[in-house]
Amino acid sequence: MSACGRFAPSTTGRAHPGTLLAALLCWLDARSSGARVLLRLEDLDRERTKPGHVEAMERDLDWFGLDWDGRSRQSENRERHEEILERLVREGRVYACDCSRTRIRMAGRRAPDGGFAYPGTCRSQVVSPDRWRGCERPLRLRIESREIEWSDENGSTLSGDPVRLFGDPILRRRDGAIAYHLATVLDDAAAGVDRVVRGRDLMPVTILQIALQQDLGLARPAYRHHCLFLEKAEAGSDADGQTKLSKLHGAVDVAALRERYEAEALCGALASFVGLVPAGTVCRPRDLIADFDWSRVSKEDVVLAWDARDGLRRERACEGEAGAGGAGIRRG
Repeated sequence: MSACGRFAPSTTGRAHPGTLLAALLCWLDARSSGARVLLRLEDLDRERTKPGHVEAMERDLDWFGLDWDGRSRQSENRERHEEILERLVREGRVYACDCSRTRIRMAGRRAPDGGFAYPGTCRSQVVSPDRWRGCERPLRLRIESREIEWSDENGSTLSGDPVRLFGDPILRRRDGAIAYHLATVLDDAAAGVDRVVRGRDLMPVTILQIALQQDLGLARPAYRHHCLFLEKAEAGSDADGQTKLSKLHGAVDVAALRERYEAEALCGALASFVGLVPAGTVCRPRDLIADFDWSRVSKEDVVLAWDARDGLRRERACEGEAGAGGAGIRRG
């Protein structure tokens, strides 16, 4: 069976520059090595996935010039998700949780992803096989405490005890939606995904997903986490005088970008920001396949600024000056 990657965006909003970068790098990783690459639209968040979000994501990726060896919506996999959840319930490993986010935060144990680790307060509240479906509380999986080591293809070696770092993961949310970590590992395994390429903001939770893979008897994919597009936070500087940065998504979406860029100009601009091509390049994703190499991709996050008139430009993280990677190619 050939290697297989996937791009799995959340459909809780419109695509933005970071979405397109992640899609492009995942796609190039697969296409440059002859692997298959799938598009899985993660539409399980019932509160934030609004009508039209899924279709808009597909249109934006199509417009950008990406093609896929298969497409799916995560919500289509509900039956498979619940079959596994029922198996875990019958094994006596699933319990209902009464803890609010405030209560978990008050326990005071920070998790590597910036949230708070669950302290295991409700572990004794095991759900029964004949009642779990009607339970209106979040359901968690009791996982065993053990050390896990894994290495990212970028060379980072991370290890730790997922119970100590994060606590038991949620399997089903209060609103009845299957939780992200469970759905992700199940869908990757079912699709034969053996390569996961995604942004480095998801690197801390990989150890929790590996724990789930081990507990469910699933194969572990190879992981590679790449740089992010960041923007300067409105708050300015932190206590040490360092520029505050956040992911670039709220400032501009693809609808706004399409007002300023043709697809080829935007592809060239994003590729230039991470070092794949010189500034000013105009290209389609397929034009980047032959020369794609991860050694040319920036290992550092990239700070961008958006201006409705001039478009995207690259900035230096500290000085805030425009960098040589900027591209102000506009429509027309």
